Amino acid sequence: MAGLAGKLSGLLQQAKQSRAGQKLLDKGGKELLISSVPGAALTTVLSSFTTGNPLAGLAVGATDLGLSFGLARALGSTKLAGKYRNYASDEDVAKYSGVSNIPASVLKREYVPSMAQNAAMIGGSAAAAITFEPLFLQMQQQQATNQMVTQQQQLGQQEALNQMYAPYTADGTFYQLQGLPYRVTEGA
Repeated sequence: MAGLAGKLSGLLQQAKQSRAGQKLLDKGGKELLISSVPGAALTTVLSSFTTGNPLAGLAVGATDLGLSFGLARALGSTKLAGKYRNYASDEDVAKYSGVSNIPASVLKREYVPSMAQNAAMIGGSAAAAITFEPLFLQMQQQQATNQMVTQQQQLGQQEALNQMYAPYTADGTFYQLQGLPYRVTEGA
């Protein structure tokens, strides 16, 4: 898991170096991307379980990440954008507890998505699962239908073979029909 986080961090660094990546990840974009990842991971796992296909789960999860981040980022350019909030770690608060003003160099900035951006991320997760998961389930249902048809054909063939060896019995029973037993007439 740590290796995956390292690779994701490396990809973020590469994306941040490109011009389009800088535009997407600036002004809270990086934080929005990080906020979109847990929902995408959850839909990946759940879609993998419900469809029984890990590749389908990855497709739904990637769609979720794209939709959630894209919608939240699009809302970031309007008045519905989140805000940056300054905070200090517990160690810094303890260190500067007697001081009336904590130095700005100690404060860290954190981007807090707005309600609209959070709703967009949740909506992206729901839309990805609702839109793409049924496509993979339909493919599974077609495969199951094909298996049922094959099974019905095999059962029909087996029944025909069973009926070949019992021509002198009453239907649905092992009782012989009226007359001499089959074994007696066979030898005559």
